[in-house]
Amino acid sequence: MIVYKPWSKTHNGAWAAKAAEVTGSAIGSSQMLLIYRLLAFLWCSAVAVIQFADKGFFVLKYYTVWNYYLMIIFFALATLYSFLDIQRQQAATSKTSKAAKKPVNGLGYFVVTLFHINLTTVFIVDVLTWGLLWPMLKANPDPTRVEFFTNQLFNFTSYNQHGFNFVLMVGETFLNRIPFYPYLLGYVGMWTSFYGIWAFINFSSSGKWMYPFLDASQPWAPFAYLGLFAVHWVFFGFVILLLQIKYWILQYFQTSRQQLESVELPIDLP
Repeated sequence: MIVYKPWSKTHNGAWAAKAAEVTGSAIGSSQMLLIYRLLAFLWCSAVAVIQFADKGFFVLKYYTVWNYYLMIIFFALATLYSFLDIQRQQAATSKTSKAAKKPVNGLGYFVVTLFHINLTTVFIVDVLTWGLLWPMLKANPDPTRVEFFTNQLFNFTSYNQHGFNFVLMVGETFLNRIPFYPYLLGYVGMWTSFYGIWAFINFSSSGKWMYPFLDASQPWAPFAYLGLFAVHWVFFGFVILLLQIKYWILQYFQTSRQQLESVELPIDLP
């Protein structure tokens, strides 16, 4: 029977996570999760290579690309950790309770942390891109600029980085058994702060803001920055809701299966 814990109540935080929770699947085998992570890594890497070959280093200025590369790192490390843990399990002569409760090492902790960061930022990137950024860019009075922005957002790599990234992370969420650690929101804020600092440094050297809603010269700038801060809490709440929905679904099917197994057939099958 699979036991899934949506919330962690341990004092050691993510360090108390079990290796089996990070590499095991809630709906399948550990090997299936390994294959999913490997395919996601290869697909995202191919998209990144295509984009880099077309745009060059300029793409590294965007928050979207920062997060997409971080997601690639997550799938790479998660694939490696899954592979190593499966190898460890196969090398063991027997599955003891002690082995099943083996805590994560440094790599496992990093995978858990990156999972929380990426699952939150895919919400932020996708919703802000289509709900805030695109309307602002489309409102530009210069039709040539609107055409330029349209070509930048409506293409293969953009669809992957502003849509399919969400699909990949939701798929990972429903496949794995990683518990939820609320304090890891701090790492999400830290990651975004790094980009904010870089955005100001880039503006001081180029005189251009990468995103119109980061323009600190606008009268509404204080409200925009306050809103961006609040958005992280809102979308971390969506992550909580998503994990809770996953827990309800798993509990429902697990209960239904137990009830089905307890039913006695009126006849003996041959």
